[in-house]
Amino acid sequence: MMENKFSNSERTMTLADLEALESAIGARLPRSFREHYTKYNGGVPERAYWVSGERDEPLEVAAFKSISDAPSNLLLTYQTMVKKQVIPCHLLPFANDWGGSFFCLNVDSGSVSYFTTDNFRSELSMQESQAEAEEIICTNFVRFVQGLVGEAD
Repeated sequence: MMENKFSNSERTMTLADLEALESAIGARLPRSFREHYTKYNGGVPERAYWVSGERDEPLEVAAFKSISDAPSNLLLTYQTMVKKQVIPCHLLPFANDWGGSFFCLNVDSGSVSYFTTDNFRSELSMQESQAEAEEIICTNFVRFVQGLVGEAD
């Protein structure tokens, strides 16, 4: 499959940057995730749409978050969303759509989920709300990145 190139990436990151992220989240990241972020530290994918037969409309990735000092970097987003109990701690929000929902890496299974942030229901427990907000869309990170398609597709 043809590589999905990224533009507007942040500064080159080091192995120490990745290890610091892993230490902070308490999980080892999949090799494919580490390799991707070593090459592209965040940025905008050339092919940005996720198409699924289960959805009427494709999901569009606005940008991948960087592992750097940028204001909305991956770690800060993760820590803020976990602290506010928006997302469970096993989901690492690595990208977002234009509406503020997240594309997350499940650090336990390696799968990729789409996590909507605007559908909290007060009649449900926090765990039930989180479960309803999560939709597993791909079995692993590299399939997700390479499975994104262009607008014309």
